[in-house]
Amino acid sequence: MFLPKKHRAALVKEFGKPLVIEEIPTPEPRDEQVLIKVLGAGICHTDVHVWRGDWSAAKIPPKLPFILSHEVVGTIVAKGDRVPDDLKEGRSVLVYAWQWARDDLYTIKGLTQLSNYPTHLAITVDGGLQEYFLVSNYRFLVDAEGLDDLPAAAPLACAGLTTYRAVKKVLPYLEPDDYVAVVGLGGLGSYAIQWVRVLAPYVNLIGVAGRDESIEFASKITKLDATVNTSKVDPVKAIMEISRGKGLKAVIDTAGTEATITTYINLLTKMGIYILVGMIGAEARISPLLPFVVNERILTGSIVGSLSEQIEVVNAARRNMINYRAVISRRLKLEEATEALEALEKRRALGRQIVVL
Repeated sequence: MFLPKKHRAALVKEFGKPLVIEEIPTPEPRDEQVLIKVLGAGICHTDVHVWRGDWSAAKIPPKLPFILSHEVVGTIVAKGDRVPDDLKEGRSVLVYAWQWARDDLYTIKGLTQLSNYPTHLAITVDGGLQEYFLVSNYRFLVDAEGLDDLPAAAPLACAGLTTYRAVKKVLPYLEPDDYVAVVGLGGLGSYAIQWVRVLAPYVNLIGVAGRDESIEFASKITKLDATVNTSKVDPVKAIMEISRGKGLKAVIDTAGTEATITTYINLLTKMGIYILVGMIGAEARISPLLPFVVNERILTGSIVGSLSEQIEVVNAARRNMINYRAVISRRLKLEEATEALEALEKRRALGRQIVVL
């Protein structure tokens, strides 16, 4: 296949400024590397943090210019000489974003997302907002054949995967007729409600958000047993009424602010579990601790998912267990990527936005 010597990429050249479209050299894959033609790249709230330079003190990104998007799908166009023969040109693939440089105890156990040697796309290395993307090792490719809307599948690499693992972690604590709340019905929440409905159809699912638009958008994707608009009602009173005084067996918090944590953590039943997925309020404090001890409540975090879980997510999408297409609210060109970042920053975006190349 003919490959251009250069291709277009959207570059962060200055923090908080519009992305700059430039041509950059198209790499030639060697050894175990694979070059893909990018068809879709998702925009995540993490991209907003990196774009603004919120984490620059921690050397994220490690340099400028930098390329965003860790949600990447495309087709194989070239490969190194140590890539297996069955990975042929033209195959549709999703790129596992949470890569690692070398094995350690966590990767050996299959907890690849917890590696002490991360090479995470669009965080420590360049991401997929470019026409061609070099995958460092073919092992990071997930077969995406059979997905009928490949660009729309891009967010499965982060939003879909992150919420899948979070919901899996609450499953052992759930019993029929329990109440589960998904707090935040944005990009993460739109997937989380689907995983709850698919993996725990026996519970009562409550969607919580602060905008009618978000609730309406989510309600078209998955059947919610109840919804709470926090801008219109007291969420504590509303949830206690919905749950008939029982409270919540599980909370999946996709926002993670001090306001959400301090509000919904007190609604947990005895032996209830609170999963922190979002990190908007990184400095949030949790108190008092006494209810946790006497009620044996559980508070835990969940950060993305493993490579094996990524395969499970794509397989579920292939079997139409979740509607990955309905989550996409906006498809943009590479030149419009800054608009997606701004919409997400100002909380105007619904569901997930993707750049189609």
